[in-house]
Amino acid sequence: MSAAENWPRSRCRWGGGEAVLRARAEAAGYRRLLRARAAEVEALRGAVGALHRQLEGLRDRRSGELAKYQERVAELEREIGEAEAEMARCLREYPALLRLRMALEAEIAAYREMLEGEELRLGCLAPP
Repeated sequence: MSAAENWPRSRCRWGGGEAVLRARAEAAGYRRLLRARAAEVEALRGAVGALHRQLEGLRDRRSGELAKYQERVAELEREIGEAEAEMARCLREYPALLRLRMALEAEIAAYREMLEGEELRLGCLAPP
């Protein structure tokens, strides 16, 4: 027991020994509450720190993924450019190839006529 608790209440100068004891008990209660709140604050600070670290980890991971996606987009854009260039080249060559085809078809038709004419000539000369 503390000295204040051993002191007879009737001998207290202020005449309110119980009020002092109540005030001390209330102060002790507030100290306990303060310690509990301080512990809660520290726990929350730890949680906030953990969340910040987790957020930084997510940001790092997302930035890495973003870099990969940007690289893939650039690669696809290069491939599109190459395909467009190839298509333009094909479109430039197409008229020339079309003219060549038409010339070959005309030449084949001419040879066919010559062959048919020769067959007729040989057919007329050949004995039955």
